[in-house]
Amino acid sequence: MKLVRVGLACLALVLTASVAFAQAAPPRMGHLAAGHAQCMTCHGANANPNVVDVPASHSAFQVTQCSMCHQPPQQPPPVVPHGTTEAFAQCRTCHVANSPMGAPALPASHARRNVAICTMCHTPRRS
Repeated sequence: MKLVRVGLACLALVLTASVAFAQAAPPRMGHLAAGHAQCMTCHGANANPNVVDVPASHSAFQVTQCSMCHQPPQQPPPVVPHGTTEAFAQCRTCHVANSPMGAPALPASHARRNVAICTMCHTPRRS
């Protein structure tokens, strides 16, 4: 009987830990990993005010270990369907709610991001 209680306690512990792990899964990358292998260039402390810094708890990890936990997006970010010349340099001119140009508004997750980083994830259409 004691062995059954110990077994049930272990099972409960495993189930509790797996639920906690599932809820605390690392966030997905906002971009594809290809071409972005040097994570600290953008995600290092104070490297870019519009990009999330690597937490202090990750200081012991090497750049090559990021993708062990952080997976790329299930769908790649949309390709920019137009050029990115000077005429299109200010994304937020058109990408706003109820855009007269018909451009989709930026998602709420992009509120802190600026134009300088749009093409880090959204690649321009090839001519």
